[in-house]
Amino acid sequence: MTATLISSILLLPALIFFSLRTPLFSSKNLRSVLTLFQTGLLVGVIGATLSIVHIIRIGSAEVDFFSMNQLGFSVRIDQLSILMFLMISIIGFVVVRFSKNYLDGDVGQKQFLIKLAFTIAFVQILVLSGNIATILIAWIGTSVGLHQLLLFYPDRQKARLAARKKFIIARLGDLSLLSAFAFIYLQFGSGNLNDIFDSLEAYTSDTLPLNIEIAGVLLVVSACLKSVQVPFHGWLLDVMETPTPVSALLHAGLLNAGPFLIIRFAYLIDLTSIAVLTLVIVGAISALFGALVSTTQPSIKTALAYSSVGHMGFTLMVAGLGVYSASLLHLVAHSFYKAHAFLSSGSIIDKVQTKNAIQYKRLGATWRIVLGILASVFLYTITAYLWGVNQDTEFQLLIIGAIIFFGVLSLQVNSIDSDNVQRSMIYTLISSLFVINCFFGFEWVISETIGNQVPPIRTPSFNMVFISTVILSAFGLTVVISSSFLNFKNNSIAKRFKIHLRNGFYLNHLFNRAMNSLSIKTAK
Repeated sequence: MTATLISSILLLPALIFFSLRTPLFSSKNLRSVLTLFQTGLLVGVIGATLSIVHIIRIGSAEVDFFSMNQLGFSVRIDQLSILMFLMISIIGFVVVRFSKNYLDGDVGQKQFLIKLAFTIAFVQILVLSGNIATILIAWIGTSVGLHQLLLFYPDRQKARLAARKKFIIARLGDLSLLSAFAFIYLQFGSGNLNDIFDSLEAYTSDTLPLNIEIAGVLLVVSACLKSVQVPFHGWLLDVMETPTPVSALLHAGLLNAGPFLIIRFAYLIDLTSIAVLTLVIVGAISALFGALVSTTQPSIKTALAYSSVGHMGFTLMVAGLGVYSASLLHLVAHSFYKAHAFLSSGSIIDKVQTKNAIQYKRLGATWRIVLGILASVFLYTITAYLWGVNQDTEFQLLIIGAIIFFGVLSLQVNSIDSDNVQRSMIYTLISSLFVINCFFGFEWVISETIGNQVPPIRTPSFNMVFISTVILSAFGLTVVISSSFLNFKNNSIAKRFKIHLRNGFYLNHLFNRAMNSLSIKTAK
């Protein structure tokens, strides 16, 4: 089976989705639109399966459908594009099935599905793109589709506020991406990804042209703007007025465009210096910010929004550290987790609102917390050694695993310091061991799956070791401080700090004022 035929099958869902907006299909009833939508997504799953067989037997391929001066429309069939395409098709199918019941009886249900299909089509084209011109068009198309979904209920003032802020940030991201691609095209004279990646093999970090260094920085700026990095995250908090399926698709799919862009251009990013440092620093700040603020939110959807800020930041930070396989692993895992979290948010509220929840009493025994942390650290060190992680050449992988390890500990501090200490300590050690083994195991699977689509983990420089150590210390210190605040509920400093956290350090309010958005009076 030729690559052209497989590419045509992969593009068929997008053609079906676009056709739903034409007069020929828009006049169809709701049931016909829903059937075509689901059929297109199933065709996508079949196409992805055929692509996997093609990659295993022959290898990756790039099919050029149209080109002028090396700019045009082409499809790239490789491990990265097919993995993302399959994930989007599966999540899209689940979201559509959910929308069928969620909007049942709504007069605008058919139009909602048509707009949803339009958006998913551009996301599919984005991950399949083999030319920078195709990527740019699909990148802008996803923003246009999302803007329509955000305004599905145009009479809701907060929805209009979110759409307005998103529109401005999206245009800045589009301009940044266009500028990045302009520098790349001027340097290599081609927009074809194969040509670009082949040309990059002639350069090292020391001989990298200024055009590519600038392009790398602009790619990072585009990714940060697209993936709600601090301080450009405020619009995400105002999306709650849109239907839940939009939130699920946004958090599980559209926000991933930023990390995907970085992973796709990993060979370029890996040669830069300023772009890599920017990714690591901005990603780490956003990861800490999102993780801390999300725990203080009274609304489950707002908490999930801040959580997405943190997860996107962590994904970009990991990519900046050069462990692209771990970044892709986190991206895929977060997508499925966040889709489930939003689609089940209603039932989660019902489960939380129970009077029979067990509450263990905190004892304030610091030595138990220290003992639990030391035991877990020892366990992590042994596990990393057994997995064969080389501290000299894979230092960044150890740092990432340690950050995840701290995340597990932050969830277990309460139980370690409870009156049920023996069972809690055993549970902590077992769960820590399980999570760390899952991380190293799945990272190895992803690394083997994507193969040479991303560069290997680079040997860390002194600056990278220093920055990684500072970031790890910041995450560890955050766990210790948050545990102490939880232990001293009557502490006035802790109370004031929690208020600032709950308000996201007022960054969204400052951003609203900067954009003069507060002139729109939102409903109370």
